[in-house]
Amino acid sequence: MKTVLVLILGTLVAATPAMDGNAILARAATASGLNSYSVPVHFDVHMHRPIGVKSGAEGVAYFKSPSQAALAITKIPGPIGQFFKGSYTIDMVPQTWPNKYNVTSVSQGQAGGVATYVLQAVPKSDPSVDSTVFTVTQNDYQPVSTVWHYKDGSTINLAIANQKVSGFTLPQTETISVTMPKYALDATATYGTYSVNASVPDSVFGQH
Repeated sequence: MKTVLVLILGTLVAATPAMDGNAILARAATASGLNSYSVPVHFDVHMHRPIGVKSGAEGVAYFKSPSQAALAITKIPGPIGQFFKGSYTIDMVPQTWPNKYNVTSVSQGQAGGVATYVLQAVPKSDPSVDSTVFTVTQNDYQPVSTVWHYKDGSTINLAIANQKVSGFTLPQTETISVTMPKYALDATATYGTYSVNASVPDSVFGQH
């Protein structure tokens, strides 16, 4: 009888499917009731190439459900300002990821001693991106890092430290490392006070 039970339990375990990678990404992006936000962001930027210089910068990040996100640079003094100005559509907001990427494989990893899912993904429509790696905690599905690999050899590494805002998990700080053919930089983004579910005009999501 014991042997039969062991065989039955083993069959049930074997028959339980691993969680689908797109389902994991959707869980990481879930924010039921979050329709929009705007938040001021302060950047400490260290450019390495083409010139070595450090500078602060100010901006405002916007999100609008289901998958619109943008960053408007409002102040960036000194020589770095010649490289970055205006508004940019961005993928740094986890809520936008399920609509933009398709997960192709899932593995397990560790980040800071915490068990994670490592999701290999490809873009659904962005021809400039070759592949993306999302890292999500296993216990509570918090997004903790992303790496974008571009077809021109560029990479962007993003690490996220989250906080709770009005019951939603949203970025508190982010560290960013960018390597592109014409420039390379590291930056730390510090998010200010969020304005959650306030009106955000569609005009802020125009292309740079």
